[in-house]
Amino acid sequence: MKLILVLLCVVFSLSVMGDINPVKTCSQTTKVCAAYQTDVDFTTTQEGRFRLSLSEANLLKVDLWMQMGQHGHGSSPLKVTPVAPGEFDVTKAFFVMRGAWQIRVTYKLGSVEETLIIPVMIKK
Repeated sequence: MKLILVLLCVVFSLSVMGDINPVKTCSQTTKVCAAYQTDVDFTTTQEGRFRLSLSEANLLKVDLWMQMGQHGHGSSPLKVTPVAPGEFDVTKAFFVMRGAWQIRVTYKLGSVEETLIIPVMIKK
């Protein structure tokens, strides 16, 4: 019985921690994948921070974008700090409104330049 209670507590604590699993998108053309991982939910009131992973390509730019009807909203320039090959810490990510956002990752692989879009939902 104690083991079941401990397991339930672990499962519950993992479910309330935020996006502990990476959110990933991949290119059909180049097969390059980009993923982000964070341990807290993004909000409109706090600076967003996340780890970005990019496979097999040179990172050119990361930005945030929200499409609102006929116009869009972006964010101030993000701070992107390389921490290992293909791994970047991203800070100063401000999601200024609730709704569907995109983390846009622009990279170059050989002569191909492409932008991958990772969806993010801001709920509060």
